[in-house]
Amino acid sequence: MKQIIISHLCKSYGGEPVLSDFSAELPVGEVTVFMGRSGCGKTTLLRLLMGLEKPDSGTVSGVPKAMSAVFQEDRLFEAFHAVANLKGALGKDADEQAIREHLSQLELTGEALKKPVLELSGGMRRRVALARAVLAESGILFLDEPFDGLDGVTKKKAAEYVKRHREGRTVLLVTHDRAEAESLGGTIIFMDKEGENHGREN
Repeated sequence: MKQIIISHLCKSYGGEPVLSDFSAELPVGEVTVFMGRSGCGKTTLLRLLMGLEKPDSGTVSGVPKAMSAVFQEDRLFEAFHAVANLKGALGKDADEQAIREHLSQLELTGEALKKPVLELSGGMRRRVALARAVLAESGILFLDEPFDGLDGVTKKKAAEYVKRHREGRTVLLVTHDRAEAESLGGTIIFMDKEGENHGREN
């Protein structure tokens, strides 16, 4: 089985360590969930794996080149409606019917599709960002608190949507919610202070 290999990864900001000697092996094509208290380096780890940050030391190998992500910020074009946001991100040749179908599965229909996303609720905006990541052609999905702002029922449906459409892609999920972790299945890695790998659970 192919794996993403993380070896002795360290990262500090302003002299304060965020990750200290973090190592893990993540199976490609499977779901891995990172859990831990706020500030333990979960988001930093994802940014390092995406290449958005450089580690102070340590190495990462095996990350698929084609990647998509849901960040903690929605990062949408606020003046455009949901469909235009996805077409803008996915390219002019993106299938609008497929976009609308995916948004419908996330219960975004009717008037919600006519408004600029600036006027949508936080939970609706989150679902637009989720659909964008899932629809993008990628080998790996990075999901940083992707269900934040969703109520319990909608959160469950959004998790089912990801499972239905991940199509064998690697999924790396950051969450503090055990129910979210269990809803996607896979392996849970518990991160302790300063990003130490504090064990895993299958």
